[in-house]
Amino acid sequence: GYVHDQDAGKGEKSITFAPVLPETGRYEVWLAYDPGASRADKVPVTVFSAEGEKTLHVNMKDTPPIRGRFVSLGQFRFEKDGQSFVLVSNEGAKGHVTADAVAFIPVDQVPKD
Repeated sequence: GYVHDQDAGKGEKSITFAPVLPETGRYEVWLAYDPGASRADKVPVTVFSAEGEKTLHVNMKDTPPIRGRFVSLGQFRFEKDGQSFVLVSNEGAKGHVTADAVAFIPVDQVPKD
């Protein structure tokens, strides 16, 4: 199951996904969410990596392009024991915000399908 913000408490709710990484390196980060017409179209998702922090905006109205479940947030360098995480927030979002999972995939193991 996934979690959602009930379209309430905007700017007050977030969820953090912190990986246990096997080694330092570059990883592609995938976010899974449940799409729908009532979802927000500009959900702030921040990736904290060894390269700093980067905030992207995800349109959760759209079906995710990877296996109908995931959207790629990009490739980032992470330290094995460093501060690495993804934060999904409902700040400024208009509509429901959902979050299901985040996958950290070594770049040499990213599926091609």
